[in-house]
Order: sequence, then C-alpha cells, then structure tokens
Amino acid sequence: MKTIFKYTCPIALALCLAACGGSNNTQIEPTTTETNSTGGTTSTTTPTTTQPVATYNLHPDDVAEYVEDFKYQHEQLELQIDGVIYKITTILIDPKGETVFAKYEKGFLYFGFDFKEGEPLDNLTIIETETEDLNEAIAEVNAHFIGYNISIEFDDDNAIYTGRLNNLADEDFSVRLVINESVVTSGSTTLDIEGTVATINGALGTLTYIQIQDLINDSPEVTTLLLQKMYGSVNDDINSHTGRLIRNAQLTTKVEKNSRIYSGAVDLFASGFDRIYESGATLGVHSWCCESGKPADELSQDDPAHGTQLTYFREMLGDDLGPEFYFFTINAASFDDAHVMTDDELNKYLLITN
Repeated sequence: MKTIFKYTCPIALALCLAACGGSNNTQIEPTTTETNSTGGTTSTTTPTTTQPVATYNLHPDDVAEYVEDFKYQHEQLELQIDGVIYKITTILIDPKGETVFAKYEKGFLYFGFDFKEGEPLDNLTIIETETEDLNEAIAEVNAHFIGYNISIEFDDDNAIYTGRLNNLADEDFSVRLVINESVVTSGSTTLDIEGTVATINGALGTLTYIQIQDLINDSPEVTTLLLQKMYGSVNDDINSHTGRLIRNAQLTTKVEKNSRIYSGAVDLFASGFDRIYESGATLGVHSWCCESGKPADELSQDDPAHGTQLTYFREMLGDDLGPEFYFFTINAASFDDAHVMTDDELNKYLLITN
C-alpha cells in the first residue's frame, strides 16, 4: 500500500493531548505528547568560528515551497456524502488508536491511519451533532453513520476512501473521503484578533504558520500573541519556522493565569521578542520520541538528532541558555508525560521578560 507521507512528523500520543506538542486520546492534560524535536535527515549551513552549525529538518529556503505544496494538498481534502461535498478540518490525531479526527459542516468524522507506516486504514465513522466540542459530541449525537465496504485508492498524493454509510435507522448512503499528508500536519489552531492582541488556541501545525504569516502581513496593529489552550504541535519542522516569524516581527508572546500550553506551544512562547507570564499559567515540557528507537533523553548530548532544536533555541534564548533550556526540557519528563515549569524555572531560563 502506498504511503501518503513525504515527511513523517513524530506524533506520539494524542486526543486530549490534542496533538503532539510536536508530537500528540489520552486525557491527562500534562500528557500532551508531542515531540519537542524530530530526528531524521537534516540539512546544515556553514558554521562560523563563533556560531555552531545551524541544522534544519526543513531548511528556511524551502519553507515557501513547502507551504505552497501544503495549501494545494489541503484544498483537496473533502468529504462527500450522497454527492454532497463538505470541506474537512483536522482537529485531533490519535496515533496509539490509529485514528484521525476531523470536523465537517454537520459534525465530525474519524478514520483509520497507521502512523508508523504512514498508511490509511479502511475504517470510517461519521457523526452528526450540533456541538462544536468533540468530547461533548460523543454524548450529543444526532445521527451516527458507520462505514462499510470501504476501499482505498491512491491518486498522486491523495488517498481516496469510497464505500457506504449505514445508520441505526438502516438508512444507506454513498461516501467518498479524500485525504493526503496535509490532514495530519495541518494542526487545528484558531486565531482571534481583538485590538492589539491575537489569541491562539489549538494544535500547532502548518495552518498555524500560514495564520501567523497572514497576521503579520494583514494586521500590523497586533503586537501581542496570547497563547491559551495549546497541547503541542503536529508538525515540529514548521513550528520552529512559525517561531521565527514571531521573533522577526518582534511580537510579544503572553500566557494568562488560565493558559495551559505544552510542548511545541512552549517552544512558540519562547519565540516572543518579549514574553509575559501571569502566575497560574501552565507551561508543560518533556522529552520527545524517538531517534533510532530511543527517546531524546537517552541520546548523548552530541547526537545530531538534537540539532534542529538546539539551532532554534540558540536563536530564541541565546547560545548558552538556549541549549541549557532544551536539555532541561528533555530531561524534565518522559516523552509520554509532561513537567509543569515552576516560576523559578521560568525565570532561570529567561522565558519571562516582563
């Protein structure tokens, strides 16, 4: 079976981790998983006598093309029920349960996906509901449709599910679902602007990069990015470049006392030109998994797999504190758990500037 991945992002746990923090249904809030970094093939720039080698899984020169490819793929995502077409948006991924959850106009759908192999699985369920919350939707279902006779074909980068749907009233409908790599790398962030503040929620991904880029270009009055409920990133490679957008635009990042951010979202908080923390906010960090079967905290400090994250944190926190903070995060908690940073730790690593 053909894989629909060109890249694989290290997605680790899921559902109410709501996505890996770089990685990603296990409702233990601190258990977001993500992966603070990814291993794999890297590209480098030439070092100077004072600056270590800059290492990237996705080189800055390739970001624009990567984003354009993503937009093209994302436009092709669709759900068709008896010929009626709906656009879909990824909201959660559950690698342990081999499931991707998505939203459409009348409710939610979830389909099978083998994250290890990068291959779709032939199961599909659709629920109609009026609630916008997936957890509540399970208890407030208006209609429940189970897919059967599902087959999967491939067309370029797309995997196309076709088959039938049946509900409890024994009504039967045709179904067609088109997915591709963008469905598991898009993230689910929303961005709401009020005055000089843009509030961001959800799982970070390629859509986030596009949202922040549009924010900077179209809303110059915005000076502060408020991070509220964020459980990590489903695409660490692009998340680091989202952070660079924020830093280059000299935006302030902020967490309020009711903010709950984890993993890749903490990486994004660190990108603020100024960083504002209100006591009571939760910032959770952890290790990532895996390189050659080993989580990050079991790798030697000179292992090349650390390179992309070290490059990022040197840029955001400096040549000394950047690496110190990164190694603190991967030793603070295992990849399937999270350590909530104390005020002292936040101050020590200069994450708070105001």
